[in-house]
Amino acid sequence: MEGVIRKINPYVDITYISPNAKEFNIYAGAYMLYTAYRYFQKGTIFLVVIDPGVGTKRKAIIVKTKNYYFVGPDNGVLYPAIAEDGIQEVIEITNPKMYLSKNISNTFHGRDIFSVTAAYLSLNVKLEVFGNQLEKEKIEKLSFNFTETTENNKKIYCGKIIYIDHFGNVATSIKTSIDKRQKILVKHKGKSYEVKIVRTFGQGAENQLLIYSNGYGFLEIGINKGNASIVINANEGDDICLEAYTQEDSNHSTKDTYQ
Repeated sequence: MEGVIRKINPYVDITYISPNAKEFNIYAGAYMLYTAYRYFQKGTIFLVVIDPGVGTKRKAIIVKTKNYYFVGPDNGVLYPAIAEDGIQEVIEITNPKMYLSKNISNTFHGRDIFSVTAAYLSLNVKLEVFGNQLEKEKIEKLSFNFTETTENNKKIYCGKIIYIDHFGNVATSIKTSIDKRQKILVKHKGKSYEVKIVRTFGQGAENQLLIYSNGYGFLEIGINKGNASIVINANEGDDICLEAYTQEDSNHSTKDTYQ
């Protein structure tokens, strides 16, 4: 893919968000893109190929947002990032003149369509050359939303597991404030786990499940020098809920909020 891009535009600057994206994993890919894109300069073209539906009826698209361009499959992997930055225009890549050859692979659109598209975008080829506009409401959506309900004076937050890093830390789609006076139970696959609210891994004892706000504002479950994903049997895309209620503690005169 890089060879194709450099053949079309030998002066392009290529940076990898990660060369180790998880195969077939749309949630993990969407999370990696969402947590990285805003740190790149305006006008950056993001080429994203996590595409288990390659060769099927899923569309190949370009999305122009307020500050960037995104190229990839219409399977939801782009959606959290493009929705946050503000979708301005969506183009379906259908012009065969923008393909690598007349006989493209059914299994390698990253090379034959997406790389070519990204390269020509970097040369300022106009969007309408690549194909027709799509209604932005009709593209595939994958959201990092969560729900919040109250039941018997308990707050219940439910969302998805959206990323598990190589340490085994489990990022959820839940963004909310938690404080040390609360008790939190993690509900996952029919089991409950009590977790300690912390700011840092060092505040947890060995083998203790912890919960904290990660570097992107999502509530994350981890273990100091351990693998939380194994303990709670977690996978990206799983449903997960947090049950929170306040414990009255006379030793705390002020509320210590972690967010």
